[in-house]
Amino acid sequence: MSRGIKIGLIVVGIAIVLPIVAIGVLFIGIVGVSESDPSPTYRREIALANHGALIIDGNRRGRSEHGFSQRAGYRPAGSADIEWFGDVSDGVEPQVYESGPLVVVIDAPSACLFIRNPNSHEKWKTLALVFPNDIRPFPISYYAEQTGLTTDEVSRINELGGKREQKWPTTYIQSFDSKTRDLKCSYYVDNKSAWPLQFRVSGDGAHLELVEIGKSSF
Repeated sequence: MSRGIKIGLIVVGIAIVLPIVAIGVLFIGIVGVSESDPSPTYRREIALANHGALIIDGNRRGRSEHGFSQRAGYRPAGSADIEWFGDVSDGVEPQVYESGPLVVVIDAPSACLFIRNPNSHEKWKTLALVFPNDIRPFPISYYAEQTGLTTDEVSRINELGGKREQKWPTTYIQSFDSKTRDLKCSYYVDNKSAWPLQFRVSGDGAHLELVEIGKSSF
């Protein structure tokens, strides 16, 4: 092979390799920039009547049986600190109430209450309206702990419906009265039977009381 042919092959090889190397260097540079300069955090603030704010952190997303969720927090009036208390459903505005010293945040899709008592050692309490056969057949004591009800109250609600053939989105929160702290819900045991339930949030926000079980609407 003549010297001219060798030089020609070397030039062709360099011409082929150089673009590949350049693309690799460009890719590494882009990755490095994206890692060192992350996108800004998306947070939404909802001003409250007590001059505090509800914070929705769109950068911290999760997923549950109810769909996507976002981290939620509360900033008291005059404070720069955020108290992160849980996750709320994406796409649905949380309902916020003031009841005396309590701040009550209701996430309707998950039927959850997040209650803040500034005078409590643990300021935030989560009460989830889940009952036997809503998720899995755990002991009655588990549902009492989740709801803040007594085991007797959970047992009374459990008697409204037997074992489900499939899971239903059972509890719908209808209204909350900030003066009386009464919470009205509809409890579906299947797609045919629903029962109106009325609860009352305790004065310290740590428990629920079963006030009334109404007549089935079907």
